[in-house]
Amino acid sequence: MRVRSHVAVAGWGLLMLSGCGLFSRSAAPAAAAAPRTTAGELDPRTLLGDVPLRASRLGAGPPSVVASTEAVENEWIGGFVEVPQEQCILGYGRGSSSVEDVDIAIYSEDGTELAVDEARDPHPTVLLCPPHPDRVYVAAHVVEGEGFVVIAAQLVPRERALVVGHALGAHGAVGDEPGPADAWPGLAGAVRVHRAALGGVWEEFKRLSLPVDTRVATYLPLPIEVDSCVDAVIVADDEVAVLDVEAMDAENRVIAQSRAQRGARTLTVCSPLSMTGTLSVRPHVGRGRVAIVLARAGVEAVRDLSSRPEVAWVPTAQSVDNAKAARNALLAKAGYGAPAASTSGSLTLGRRSTTPLQLTGPAGACSRIDVVGGAPLAMVDASIWDDRGDLVASDDGSSSVTLFACAHGSLRLELEARGRGGPFAITVRPERWKDPAFALHPLAASRMLARAAVGPDMVFAHKKLVVREQPLDAERLASWLESIDKGQCAHVTLGAQGEGTGIELRAFDGVDGAEIDRCEAPQAASVRACAKPDSGRTVRFEARASAGRLEAVVGSDLGP
Repeated sequence: MRVRSHVAVAGWGLLMLSGCGLFSRSAAPAAAAAPRTTAGELDPRTLLGDVPLRASRLGAGPPSVVASTEAVENEWIGGFVEVPQEQCILGYGRGSSSVEDVDIAIYSEDGTELAVDEARDPHPTVLLCPPHPDRVYVAAHVVEGEGFVVIAAQLVPRERALVVGHALGAHGAVGDEPGPADAWPGLAGAVRVHRAALGGVWEEFKRLSLPVDTRVATYLPLPIEVDSCVDAVIVADDEVAVLDVEAMDAENRVIAQSRAQRGARTLTVCSPLSMTGTLSVRPHVGRGRVAIVLARAGVEAVRDLSSRPEVAWVPTAQSVDNAKAARNALLAKAGYGAPAASTSGSLTLGRRSTTPLQLTGPAGACSRIDVVGGAPLAMVDASIWDDRGDLVASDDGSSSVTLFACAHGSLRLELEARGRGGPFAITVRPERWKDPAFALHPLAASRMLARAAVGPDMVFAHKKLVVREQPLDAERLASWLESIDKGQCAHVTLGAQGEGTGIELRAFDGVDGAEIDRCEAPQAASVRACAKPDSGRTVRFEARASAGRLEAVVGSDLGP
């Protein structure tokens, strides 16, 4: 064994000597050339891939690079982006393959977080829609890894936000598609309780579920037709809590907010003009889904409400002169004469204005007082008082109010702006509907006339008008019969005054006793019954006070 070891060593020595001889005879290697360099920077757009093109094909605008740099773990980069009020902003961050997790967020200039994607991935994407500041800060945070990072942004038209956000998986847009809400736990009960407490007759037109996230609001179009109201009921699942619900107009101004309450959120919006607003829903806690039920009713439904909800009246943008001219023209077309008196002024928010009125006329005659406002006046509260301090008439509206005063002598009209101040004009005319009962119960007559008047111009549709006095008691039903000619309808309205509260008015078929219509309201109620085109009909009307005793004036407007 020892011999073999020496032989092996000798062999390795010869080989090494032979190798040294070979290397010593070879030529020296050529010197390497200096590397060629080109001045420049990495193109950050290569990291964005096909995202800008996909977003543009779906309706987004061209992309802009917000910021790009080599970043290490826990480093932030960002930049400011100007966003038009009516558009959304799509923001996304991308990192090189050595960056394993990036978050992206959008902030206001005061540091308020508006939208964020904190999912663990290197491809965060957010979408922020109105309302938002004119300028936002878009920032990316490298959570894990290091390498090249880029932030880009694109503007998205509001109507394309749902499509773009869903296609790109953007946080803050809509996490997934709207879904059905037919079997939503507790929804049917919440709607039933709310409608019973609210009063009025509502027609449901939309029921769906939407995803919501505490980090950004979810938006739903809120269409409102001319002279109509929309009511919303919102019920959350168990994953979210404490909802903020707001309604915004086309200029992204908040016009109504849901009251803070346990359980379902509700909100009612009315408008004299056709508009497409937006319903905004955002939870304070969690991420989940909400069910939303929307219903509509005519603007007269507000007069039937048994309780005062959060109602936002969307005002007109007309000048006071144009509004006054338009009102005078419409009343002239309806058969009214020129104003017997007129005046004008301006309202300041939080300050009540008083205008003296001197009303004359025969017993049972009433005066029509129209208050029309011009932009930017919003939410006008009006009331008329006699010299004894008794209320004669009262009402409110978005920018115009019509009052019927059935008392004579020295009165005063008080006006107050509860939304925004602005100019107003007052016109006084004799009202054509007259009756001795109006002088006996002027406040009840005023409420009946205001409830019976049709449309935003507050006129009476027909000429066959009948009036009756009717005492009401909570413990006794008052009833009467009316005959309706074939093809005709009876629009019966009741206004009340006194120490009692609440009115219930119902209409029944005079033959089989089937209920035709009913209305419950605090001060004035209205029902409608019609006969068939080929035969007349007898209808029984019933009324009572909800509590105590009331003096009522009942008016029947008969016509087609």
